[in-house]
Amino acid sequence: MHDIIELFRKELVCVACLKDNTVKVYISSIYRYSRYAADVKSFDPLKPKSSDLFKWLMFLKKTGTRFSRLGNYQIALKKFFIFAGKLDIIKYNPALDLIPVRKVKNTLNQPVSVKSACELLNSFDQSSWLGSRNFTIVSILWALGLRLSECLDLKIENFDPEYNRPEKVGALLIHGKGLKQRTLFVVDKLYDNLNRYLKLPESPSKNSNFMFPPKQHYDRPVSNDRVLKIIKQTAKEAGIKERITPHVLRHTFATHMYEKGVPAQAISRMMGHVSIEETAIYIHVSEDMKKQALNKITIPGR
Repeated sequence: MHDIIELFRKELVCVACLKDNTVKVYISSIYRYSRYAADVKSFDPLKPKSSDLFKWLMFLKKTGTRFSRLGNYQIALKKFFIFAGKLDIIKYNPALDLIPVRKVKNTLNQPVSVKSACELLNSFDQSSWLGSRNFTIVSILWALGLRLSECLDLKIENFDPEYNRPEKVGALLIHGKGLKQRTLFVVDKLYDNLNRYLKLPESPSKNSNFMFPPKQHYDRPVSNDRVLKIIKQTAKEAGIKERITPHVLRHTFATHMYEKGVPAQAISRMMGHVSIEETAIYIHVSEDMKKQALNKITIPGR
């Protein structure tokens, strides 16, 4: 079993090109599953029935494993047995019969109002380079719905301000999850703000420089934790009651786009999602929109 798991690790790294953290989660999940099978001694971990996998997930649930973690275990099982099928160890993937773990609604990521987002932006002192940098980071997170890691990984070479300068349209190349790339357009005020920031004397200028570095350290980006602390402290000083984080701004982007009538499929592409189902988690429909939808429903003959 150990040798098969290590071959699976190589598949995830070299073929699927998954990030190190993702690989660690999947491999640790399969090793834990293997240990469970060894303890139970009632089935072959390489040739289980769907019921065996179900019993293992139930065992995890009873021992206090969170729903989000259960979902990771289930995905790991599906990928592992797909790999086992490639090796002709099994003919059918038993994990396919598992019902997807229900995601618990996360109330922490409720989108913020436009008023609160604007108050946050207005609280940054743009007379200083750091203030301008922080203002631009938050602007991009809100206006483009990027993951924080995607935003901080941006380099000068990823932005093309000449895409359509007369119309104030720039192209921004995003490096997303799984080595996937997508291009988003920077327009209007965001175009002006980003160009203004990049023209500051202290801003990075070489193509290989990170766009949002610590002061005068252009070879690395500002850390995720630092940005989280900046947003939290600035929101607190501004008296903003709503919870604001980079991930909340991503939820806010998706919701605001949907409320403006942008199709969910287009929002999904902009956010770098694999499916619309994934995007749906980020779209929070207001009670007013629910009422409007109900008002449009008609039943023939009634």
